[in-house]
Amino acid sequence: MPRGGDGPGRRLAVVLFATLAAAAALPATSLGHPERPTSFPDPNAGTVPKQPRGAPDLVVCKADSEERIRDDLKGKKRKRNLRLLDRCRFNHIQEAVDAAGNGTHIGLLPGVYREVPSRRVPEPNPDCAGERFYTQADGDAIGGVNDPTRGETANYRYQRRCPNAQNLIAIIGDSDGDGDCDDKCNIAIEGQAGRKDVLIRGAGYGTTDGAKLNLIRADRADGIYLANFTIKFSDFNNIYALETNGFRFRNIESKFSREYGFLSFTSDNGLYERLEASGSGDSGIYPGSGPECETGVGLRDKYGIEIRRVNSHGNTIGYSGTAGNGIFAHENRFHGNATGMTTDSFASGHPGMPQDCARWVDNRVYSNNVNLFNERRDEYCETDNRPVEERDPKVVCPTFQVPVGTGILIAGGNENLVTGNRIYNNWRDGIKLFFVPAAFRGEGEDGIDTSFENRFLSNKMGIGPGGTARPNGNDFWWDTQGYGNCWDGNRAAPGRQLTANFRLALNDCPGLPAGPPPSPGNPAKTSSQAPCAAWDPQDEVLQDPPGCDWFKRPPKP
Repeated sequence: MPRGGDGPGRRLAVVLFATLAAAAALPATSLGHPERPTSFPDPNAGTVPKQPRGAPDLVVCKADSEERIRDDLKGKKRKRNLRLLDRCRFNHIQEAVDAAGNGTHIGLLPGVYREVPSRRVPEPNPDCAGERFYTQADGDAIGGVNDPTRGETANYRYQRRCPNAQNLIAIIGDSDGDGDCDDKCNIAIEGQAGRKDVLIRGAGYGTTDGAKLNLIRADRADGIYLANFTIKFSDFNNIYALETNGFRFRNIESKFSREYGFLSFTSDNGLYERLEASGSGDSGIYPGSGPECETGVGLRDKYGIEIRRVNSHGNTIGYSGTAGNGIFAHENRFHGNATGMTTDSFASGHPGMPQDCARWVDNRVYSNNVNLFNERRDEYCETDNRPVEERDPKVVCPTFQVPVGTGILIAGGNENLVTGNRIYNNWRDGIKLFFVPAAFRGEGEDGIDTSFENRFLSNKMGIGPGGTARPNGNDFWWDTQGYGNCWDGNRAAPGRQLTANFRLALNDCPGLPAGPPPSPGNPAKTSSQAPCAAWDPQDEVLQDPPGCDWFKRPPKP
């Protein structure tokens, strides 16, 4: 929804463009999640997959599965897994995927799945040398590079012909390249015990030990269902759904991904459910380039991706989504990260810009004060001091810049509804909102298309468990740019008042105005955030950009 005109909003964009120009020229690797050129699936053609019933069609096991079943399982679960063991015909998950047809249910018995045959596949794979890669020099490239160590992003044909070059387990569903799933559709991969009993283990980082960018990649794999296991040690994403119409991630723990734990991109009809995500260099969960909503302002009839009962902690960001549109997130916990939740129009090359229409309801966002940008961590993560392949994958090196001590950050978003959440003990800001000009992501110098019609309603600010006061450093921060942004019914702890860096009036949402010119905002406030964009995780020596205070943990309020 581009906004324009010659009013104060346009003048502010021109002023800020000069401030942001240097940051906008950064390498794309520091600006979020890049991919090949992609398109959204038809939202009316897909549905969220249901949990499969009955025994699996194909069973995968390891040499010690029987011992694990007898030692670790009890009762009906033990008996069921022993019966399934008699039907086991595969030792590797990828072997079962290769043998599967549409609608196949694959069961995983207790064990550690290292997928050794997949690790042995080289990357780049000479068997697919004739396929094209998108690089930063290509005019139709999106976002630049997918793998910073190789400087190129593989096209779909490469994934289809050489599925295990970049992926430990690959479900690639479009056999004829027309964009629609016709092979490996509606596949279910499900652990048959508790999620702690089945471990999918990557090799970690590096390029010589079988490390893979993605541990599970579902690419145009409509109807994919993944459940009941633990997964760790990817070189990019632990679980990745791309151009997929219908996906469900259920009861999975993701640990120690160099970038993302669970990621979806230009996908629709998705459900993140009962997940735990920790140890991600960027985000525990990332619903990026989400589908468009249908009607209304903040009260959409249809949200394409739902996120519920997720516990995301110990990451740089608990939840993030560049162009994170059409997201309904509720009953989640985002805590113990550098920043709890973000959505933005910040990074270039993401379909669906500018971001709009996320609905965040009844989440707990608290204690997001972990400083992964301190001097000791910078020294460890500097590329000239310790290259990626030499790092311990259990040490989180941040790959995206965020303001430490922030609960929720909306960096250039529209028509988002944040309501009924409990947000406390975030030492910088509980909720932070500022606009991002279109020029920053290369979409024209004069574009003013954020931030508009964001509503913050009935949130409990600085109220901890049991009603105790656990104050945020500042409940609300806003650069005052845009129109229709409003705050209504938010509450502070008993005996305390809400805090904000602008005049915060109660009952401030009487109805959204119909198309007034945007407020020019406060250039000093907005430009105070701009220098932080110059931080780059691939700098040989990591330093805080001059004028940026994001990477210093604020004192406890």
